[in-house]
Amino acid sequence: MANMKRFRAGDSAAEPWRDDPTTMIQACVTDATSTTMACGYLNLTKTVVKSTIDFDEILVVLGGQFRSNSGGQAHECKPGDILWIPAHTSFTLEADSAAQLFWAKYPAKTAVPPKD
Repeated sequence: MANMKRFRAGDSAAEPWRDDPTTMIQACVTDATSTTMACGYLNLTKTVVKSTIDFDEILVVLGGQFRSNSGGQAHECKPGDILWIPAHTSFTLEADSAAQLFWAKYPAKTAVPPKD
């Protein structure tokens, strides 16, 4: 069994997700750390992100707010809300200002989602 490890917000650098500077992603736990799950932070700034994922993902809103649309359903998300996105789901994340999210996915090693 692996030892517990603490990750601080500044332990890894945030990078543009899919080369888009309006979506900055910071991976903390990766498939190099865990064979089962991964997690980190995602910051959205005045953006619309379209995605289809091949993994289960949970988003926790830490600050700001955003909308998510999938399958004709819209979800307005604010601090404290949790959004579960099952594998093989197509969706959008839409932020009119800034939103800070914590994400966790299972399994850790997955394909890179295509740009929609």
